[in-house]
Amino acid sequence: MQIFKFALAGAFCAGIEFISFFILIDFFKLEYLVANVISIIIAVTINYVLSRAFVFQKSRYSKTNEMLSFFFFSLLALLLNQFILWFLVDIIKLDVRLCKAIAIAMVAFFSYVTKKHIVFKA
Repeated sequence: MQIFKFALAGAFCAGIEFISFFILIDFFKLEYLVANVISIIIAVTINYVLSRAFVFQKSRYSKTNEMLSFFFFSLLALLLNQFILWFLVDIIKLDVRLCKAIAIAMVAFFSYVTKKHIVFKA
């Protein structure tokens, strides 16, 4: 059940991340790596609230340590996402929309494992 809840919250946040990314590059004309950081920050903030309330209700850490840990691993995920996106767009020369979807999918497993086994470990 927890994996289903994580997938549901993750899919919702991935949708927010994907949509905000394209709004930032298509309408605001931001460079794609800048737009990526902003869209991830938006999605991670929403994901923390959903993860805390809906997916992982218990943690062995204080809320402050839990939040710091959550954002630390989210920062690592952001860096991984940035690298994947840059590599696929600038080196492999794929479409930025396809690359963003691939980056989100590749980082999702890392995010689940770190949140389940480190951040929200009961």
